[in-house]
Amino acid sequence: MSIDDYTSTLDIKSKFEEALSYFSSNDFSEAMRIYELILKNDGDNITALYSKGVTYSKMGDSEGAIISFKELNKIFPNHPPTVANLAVLLEEVNVEEAVDFANIAAISYPDLGIINRIKKLSENNIVKKDNGPLLVSNPVLDENNNNQESDDDLLGLLGDYNIEESDEVKAQKLLDNGDFIESVKLWKKILENKPQSSEIWLGLGNALISAGYLDKGQQCLERSKILTTVVKDSIADRDERNEGFNNEGTDSLTTTSELESENKKIYNDKVNTSIEWYNKGTSFLSEGKSIDSISCFEKAIGGCPKEEIELRVRSQNGRGDALYNLSKYSESILAYHAAISLEPNLLTGRTLYNMGQSYAFLELYEDGLKCFEQAINRGLEQDGKELCKTQINRCKVLLREQKKRLTK
Repeated sequence: MSIDDYTSTLDIKSKFEEALSYFSSNDFSEAMRIYELILKNDGDNITALYSKGVTYSKMGDSEGAIISFKELNKIFPNHPPTVANLAVLLEEVNVEEAVDFANIAAISYPDLGIINRIKKLSENNIVKKDNGPLLVSNPVLDENNNNQESDDDLLGLLGDYNIEESDEVKAQKLLDNGDFIESVKLWKKILENKPQSSEIWLGLGNALISAGYLDKGQQCLERSKILTTVVKDSIADRDERNEGFNNEGTDSLTTTSELESENKKIYNDKVNTSIEWYNKGTSFLSEGKSIDSISCFEKAIGGCPKEEIELRVRSQNGRGDALYNLSKYSESILAYHAAISLEPNLLTGRTLYNMGQSYAFLELYEDGLKCFEQAINRGLEQDGKELCKTQINRCKVLLREQKKRLTK
């Protein structure tokens, strides 16, 4: 094995750690040297490209940062921190292009002052408004998003930000900012205290996959699924024990009616607990705390009796909305499909619209079109129908452009 091969495979983790150490010490030249070495062996390494862009910015080289972020955007389109960085960096170079990136960034950062200010540059006629195809609307939620982030809460290149206090949120921020290795480290630390949390295993799995450790990441995702199943199985086992408890010994004097009453109480307690978790999840979602809301929705799903179909569907849809807000579009689609599979008759236009948005961001425009077209006739208000029509037109344009690129 050559030195280059060794660097790109076995030693890549230590190289990122070394680069991060130099970066933290403000030795940006040495950090850049390592990122260049990684990219020499793996030109599409998204972690190195993002880190290179941030490092260029710290060095005061805006042009270099823009080139790096644009290159990353070609490989990993519409990554929220990347397009937000481009919007800020391009404001002094190409205002029209900055506005375009700000419109995309606003999907994930709807209340961020610096992005909204750049968006308004076109509204103030500083640049000609672009009427081209751009998917810019937010998911349709049951509650309004009241997340109030400051201008400094945005970008890796503008420093660390502290929207939430929990380690889970910090780990997710590291992942969203492209700092995958540090994200993995923090998820592992959290896991030491919460080894039975399916959400923590899920976060660690996503971070490992983003860092290039596909096999280990997949193992963590499988562990997350197993833990979710175990929660459901343990509830079922407890029910069986409660049902058979009074069949042996001298204390087995409970009458059938008393047993039925006790079982009904247990059932109602499960339902009420699941409703409480669901309500907490929707509350967190409305506050923009998507990671916390996912944990609540999963607890609602795991503890909910299988007979309570509507509550389980609502919880899956809520989980899908939260995953969408975190730009985890593939996972959000899986959550929406899980809700549909539970009871197709409960499918709403809102769910179809949100699922269409996720498909569109994955550039699966044909699937997105199907969702938007079906959503129109499923109980949306007039404003929602107009949004669907707008997205249908945009997806058609984007689909044509996609087909042209593929035929070249």
